Amino acid sequence: MRYIENRLFHYFVAVAQEQHFTRAAERLKISGPTLTEQIKKLENDLGLKLLVRGGNTPVLLTEAGMRFLGEALQVLRQVEHATAIARQAARGELGRLDIGFTTGISFAGLLQTWLAGFERAHPAIDITRHKLVPMAQIAGLMRKELDAGFTRPPRKYPAGVQGFEIYRQPLVLALPSEHPLARRKHITPAMLKDETFVNTSPEPDTGFWGYPDAIAELGNFTPRVVRRDNDLVMILTYVAHGDGIALVPKMMIRMNVANVAYREIAAKPVPLTSTAFVYRRDASPAGTLLIKHMRRYALPQQQTGPSMPLQVLS
Repeated sequence: MRYIENRLFHYFVAVAQEQHFTRAAERLKISGPTLTEQIKKLENDLGLKLLVRGGNTPVLLTEAGMRFLGEALQVLRQVEHATAIARQAARGELGRLDIGFTTGISFAGLLQTWLAGFERAHPAIDITRHKLVPMAQIAGLMRKELDAGFTRPPRKYPAGVQGFEIYRQPLVLALPSEHPLARRKHITPAMLKDETFVNTSPEPDTGFWGYPDAIAELGNFTPRVVRRDNDLVMILTYVAHGDGIALVPKMMIRMNVANVAYREIAAKPVPLTSTAFVYRRDASPAGTLLIKHMRRYALPQQQTGPSMPLQVLS
């Protein structure tokens, strides 16, 4: 059977519903002779009669015409649905997003706070979450395995990756509960110069150096790191075992790890850590919608200088 143009379905349905060629032509905004010619073409393509034409009597459907009407309406509904789906996809309202996040962000409930509104507004976008350390998120974006991430911002964004800060919080000291300094309410940076530290693994290319560098600069000493791990939960486990002291984001206090005490840093300004929303420069339509959504959480850029040493730490 020959291919039937989509417009012929529209023409036939209009005639069948109006039961009158003139009214159908007016509805379709074409001339009566053109409509008559197109219906004849449809019947010729099908090799059968769809309509019974009379003088002043309404146009009637043959048995084949009645069957064809039901199918034609279904075809037009499917075309309309397919068009709507394509337009939604082009606007980014359909699709999939792979997003990275760190343990602390998830535990503090921040990830759901940031994404809840987006998921309500775009229920047809499937979001897959991946718990990843900061450098794994950056690498995933560079390899185009991730669309976006929530992590510490690098001091230097690699090619193809961008981001902006969305959350800042103070750093606190995590000490073994039996450590002598745990008896103090506030601890100055200088008190830590002879201590051992548990730290994250440094990534010089993007500026992930670890938190002890912030307090070491304030206390004018070089931190002695005895353990390294990229998972903050594992770092707290090392602290609980007495391996050393760690600097962690304040949100990690909620982890309530046994044998770990948390103390504030007696310094002005108190070192801060920040969370950034990071994303691929070549974002998909769905990714572009997420970037627009996250812009509402963007923080003003914070200035640093001699009087504010390492106030914003990556």
